[in-house]
Amino acid sequence: MDDVTPSGDRILVRVAFDARLPHYYLLMSSIGIAATIVGIPFLIIWLLGLGQSIHRRQYDALEAELTERSLNIRRGFLFRSQKNIPLDKITDLAVAEGPLLRYLGLCSLAVETAGGGMQGSAMGQAQLPGVVDALAFRDAVIKQRDLVTGHGIARAVAPAAATAAPVDDVVLRDVRDTLQRIETLLDERLPRDDAS
Repeated sequence: MDDVTPSGDRILVRVAFDARLPHYYLLMSSIGIAATIVGIPFLIIWLLGLGQSIHRRQYDALEAELTERSLNIRRGFLFRSQKNIPLDKITDLAVAEGPLLRYLGLCSLAVETAGGGMQGSAMGQAQLPGVVDALAFRDAVIKQRDLVTGHGIARAVAPAAATAAPVDDVVLRDVRDTLQRIETLLDERLPRDDAS
């Protein structure tokens, strides 16, 4: 079945990545190669064929899906990596646009998780550049996270009586009986003021 992960979770959303993403990868790598100065002669070969081929494969291997309980990300064609981020660990989804992303009309979705490490570290985070309709995908992830964790807005504004657990009748009878015994004991031990 195509709409279920191997672990049995139902896939809610498959992420689509913008076709301009390989151009972004190529520009980023070209800037890195040019910055080394030694790599400038290699830059022509990189731009005319090798880089385009590698970044096209990188784009083709990029997958992400939102399931009922997690956000699953797979990337890499030579060295494959997979991240399964439980929704209850996601603390924030930030949409970012750097100058190159903005130039290409793209944005990047940064997934931040609880225990994400020190400020600025990549631990506990995932980057998804070039997500088509990133804002709608972010909203879908947050909505599903809130369903999983039970922190939805509807629950936050619900009256306390509606969210309280039902009390068992047996427990109430036990409490009543205990209070009657306490009252009887108090009547026996405390002097009564029968002056009225």
